[in-house]
Amino acid sequence: MSLTLPAPRRPDLARVAGPVIGLGAVLVVWTVGGRAGWLDGMLVTPARATEPIRGETSELYRRATLATLGSAARGLVVGGGLAFVAALLATGVPSLRRAIGRLATIANAAPWVAVAPCLLVLLGRERGPSAVAALAVFFYVFVATSVGLAAAPPTAHDVLHALGARRSLRLRVLQLPACWPSVIDGLKLAAPSAVAGAIFGEWYGAERGLGIVLIGAMQSGRAERLWAASLLSAAAGLLAYALLAVLHRVVSRRYGSTVVATIEHGGPERSWPARVALELVTSVTVGAALITAWWSWIELADISPLVVPRPSRVWQDLTAAPGDYASAAGATLVTAAIALVIGVAVGAFAAVAASRAPVLAGVAVPVIVVLAATPLVALLPLFARLLGYQPTTVRVLAAAMVFFPVFVYTRSGLAAASVPARDALHALGTPTGRRIRLLDLPAAVPHFATGCRIAAGTAVIAAVVGESLIGRTGLGVEFSGAYRLLELPRAFGAAIVIVVVSILVFALAGAAERAVHARWR
Repeated sequence: MSLTLPAPRRPDLARVAGPVIGLGAVLVVWTVGGRAGWLDGMLVTPARATEPIRGETSELYRRATLATLGSAARGLVVGGGLAFVAALLATGVPSLRRAIGRLATIANAAPWVAVAPCLLVLLGRERGPSAVAALAVFFYVFVATSVGLAAAPPTAHDVLHALGARRSLRLRVLQLPACWPSVIDGLKLAAPSAVAGAIFGEWYGAERGLGIVLIGAMQSGRAERLWAASLLSAAAGLLAYALLAVLHRVVSRRYGSTVVATIEHGGPERSWPARVALELVTSVTVGAALITAWWSWIELADISPLVVPRPSRVWQDLTAAPGDYASAAGATLVTAAIALVIGVAVGAFAAVAASRAPVLAGVAVPVIVVLAATPLVALLPLFARLLGYQPTTVRVLAAAMVFFPVFVYTRSGLAAASVPARDALHALGTPTGRRIRLLDLPAAVPHFATGCRIAAGTAVIAAVVGESLIGRTGLGVEFSGAYRLLELPRAFGAAIVIVVVSILVFALAGAAERAVHARWR
């Protein structure tokens, strides 16, 4: 039996031309919709959307963009660096792993509306936007790094352990090389979030930035200025995503692209009651430390109760109206669950479709990154005009925040299959559909599970953001209403409940991820 070797691969013209064709199609639809007055005139043509950037106000937009990009870049470097170090510390010191993981989840779950004013009081108006951006990226990079550090095969760990290799040597020669592709995947998620976080931080007193321009555009009802600021923020996120995608392809070819469950090689196996007890002890300890820091900051810095309430006041409100908090939490969980289902389904479908059709990828990827990099409040008028001010709009807004991690990780997983195995199936004449079913999809399952874990970690806060903008019930409504009325104990009580619910959802998603990885590794 003769075996025909695969022909040398030629450059895929469709892959190169796909983004160009896709962007061209988006511009055509955008132009037609702008001229036709879609969305009650909120959709303007590309020429009109870029007019403020090219006209008399171009210098204003240039300075605002540079200010926002500077804050986002500093936040990405600081937040990403701290997350990377935290993941290394959690890997090297297993006793700290759960505590650090809880802090990362809390950083992701803390409502920016509550955190941003505190950061500006603590750090000043100049560094406040960078701090919010760092907070926005920490969770993504921490989870990606933690997963990447566990990507090395267990057998390799066992061999080095048997040879007496120290943990530092295993980290340097085994775990770090396998970690880089996952780290870059995390940065791909974090870069657009850094831009959005910096813009959000600018709303609370920064002197300049795209956030200030967005507020002015919304208050004046100037759709073209809203689009111009949104386009600049989206373009920055899109450029960062594209550069990191190229870097990811290079690194993946060098080190591979595989993710597995985050486990401690050589560590003792614990029963599930012991794990649950340990999780509870860790959560209580971390919570007590944070409350102590909260109280100490108020007392030592003499913070006004009009800025941050004391923990005792918040506790009194929590215990006085538990039914209100429980009802709001239930509504938020329903919204988060629906958004998670929609986001996971759309993200996975878009990733599979983009991997099959480069032209579709050219359309999908820019739009997806634009949605991720554009502040949600800038998208609110478009979604509201399209769907109306109703619970469905809140769920769609939340789903728009949720599906990005699923798309990024699933698409990365579809490209993670073994190249020799792919070439062998090609040489045997295996149809494309069968190859995808036998090779690509199984390789993508662990990545998909990791994307779902990250998405679940943001689903609750995504629902809260949507609720705080146009919702009628839920923790977001409870928080934003109390905050506007300066009922800070109720606002911070809602924020604490948001964090607790997010931690529980993330813990359940982590357990599901470990089960999937145990089956597919």
